[in-house]
Amino acid sequence: MTLTHHETAEETVRDDTGHELLRFLETLPELDQLRIELIDGKIVMQASAAPFHNRIVARLSAQFLAEEWEVLPEQAMISDISSFEPKADLTVTTAEKIADNRNPLPADRVDLVVEVVSSDRDSDYVKKRMWYAMSEVPFYLLVDPNDGTVELCSHPDPRKLRYRTTDRFQFGDTVELPAPFSFGVDTSQFKLYPPKPPR
Repeated sequence: MTLTHHETAEETVRDDTGHELLRFLETLPELDQLRIELIDGKIVMQASAAPFHNRIVARLSAQFLAEEWEVLPEQAMISDISSFEPKADLTVTTAEKIADNRNPLPADRVDLVVEVVSSDRDSDYVKKRMWYAMSEVPFYLLVDPNDGTVELCSHPDPRKLRYRTTDRFQFGDTVELPAPFSFGVDTSQFKLYPPKPPR
């Protein structure tokens, strides 16, 4: 199977078999270069992200590490909402919460997740945002290099399937993270995706 950066393959599965199928697919060497997630009952396989995407992820990772947080790229997460097993671009937590090396990582051990939008905006803006809120992940940092915006979602409301607060920023702003972080994320070196060439 060959996928370009902007292509995904999806297969709908039943809730009770989705995680088992995901585990099986992760054992296949020919799929090593793909990120494989369970999103809203569908297996989603996505090819490697583009350099600007990965550059933002790396710069964010460095900032959290400098503040002595544990930063896990593409870490599988689970919660009671069994039709999902996302792998956020970055999962931020503490050393104590991962001391037993549990995998997939329970969402209640996560302090913040980061998604950098690639091609599937619906997944990051709607489906994953809903799951992170339902799973009560305290903070969701959504970075979109398509339009140079950053959203910090906080105060999850699982009953309403959303975050109660969303603070919006532009590339270049400092995103002040509340406690337990209490530091500002520098976005001044984030870059917009270049325009797509005409077909």
